[in-house]
Amino acid sequence: MANKYVDVDLSNEEKETILKLAGHFVIDEKSKKDLKNNRKKWIQFTVYDLTEVIGELSYYFNRSKSDYQFHLLDQLIGHLEFYERRK
Repeated sequence: MANKYVDVDLSNEEKETILKLAGHFVIDEKSKKDLKNNRKKWIQFTVYDLTEVIGELSYYFNRSKSDYQFHLLDQLIGHLEFYERRK
């Protein structure tokens, strides 16, 4: 069975945040390669990887001590959940 991909529009800052905080939950090599490419705007995630990334970012969001990280993660998690619901 082929993996179903979800296309997600991400900025470079959002991609860096995902790689830094939840990169180990991105199992699909195509997704990892896309996240590391600064020129790539639309990133393809498997449904499983997307769910895992949201969960890990939520962990950091709940423990955030800076306003900047709090707002960045709040926006990013909401953005990813929007695409997750569209699958």
